[in-house]
Amino acid sequence: VVEDSQKAYQEAFDIAKSKMQSTHPIRLGLALNFSVFYYEIINSPARACHLAKQAFDDAIA
Repeated sequence: VVEDSQKAYQEAFDIAKSKMQSTHPIRLGLALNFSVFYYEIINSPARACHLAKQAFDDAIA
């Protein structure tokens, strides 16, 4: 189940990155949710922080 969820998140995130501006609220919300998934479910705070920071940096660039 976790692997399927991670795959679905990754596919959605890849689509959002290719189809939406970096400041789009849905793209930012997806990045936040995906980072929470990494933090809470995968137990990878480093990956979670990296993903969230990258989304933030992309949005302010």
